[in-house]
Amino acid sequence: MHEGALLGPPKSEHVLEGIRYDLIRELCEEEGIAYNLRPIPEGEVLAADELLLSSATKEVLPVTTLDGEPVGHGALRGKPGPVYARLYEAYQRAKATQSI
Repeated sequence: MHEGALLGPPKSEHVLEGIRYDLIRELCEEEGIAYNLRPIPEGEVLAADELLLSSATKEVLPVTTLDGEPVGHGALRGKPGPVYARLYEAYQRAKATQSI
């Protein structure tokens, strides 16, 4: 997360594409969260407000530390953030209403 937008690497031979790619995009649209796929420089990852992991088995998980350092800024540093909370809830609703 950077400035309220969910950033992710574009689909390529370096990214294992699954159905969650499109689901996360749909959930972002439903929640009014900007969703941008583009190469992300390491500096942006290190300065991110929030980091998330998504997969079929893990669903949506917050990443609270990276290389031993807390992720984020201020009071939420090292804790799951508000965008994670919104996407987690949206994911749970999707599970309840869709066969994902």
